Amino acid sequence: MGNNKAILCVDDEKIVLDSLQEQLETYFGNKFTYEIAESVDEAWEVIEDLTNDEMDLTLVISDWLMPRIKGDEFLVDVYTQYPNAITVMLTGQAD
Repeated sequence: MGNNKAILCVDDEKIVLDSLQEQLETYFGNKFTYEIAESVDEAWEVIEDLTNDEMDLTLVISDWLMPRIKGDEFLVDVYTQYPNAITVMLTGQAD
């Protein structure tokens, strides 16, 4: 568990999440708490838990192509509620 700063990764592919989390932990070490979510709905649950635990949502990395809500829409909503959080969108879609 890191300090009170959290990084959240959202992707519907577990292998991508695991790899991303591993890379972030390797680079940043214990400077952050790392959370993952496999859907936007799960991400909002994680964000609510982080807020309840008085954690600072520092960075949100989201895939673009996900079921129900696309990553860009999700990140706009995150920015609206957490304007100090850095948001990053990833995609493997060439179009």
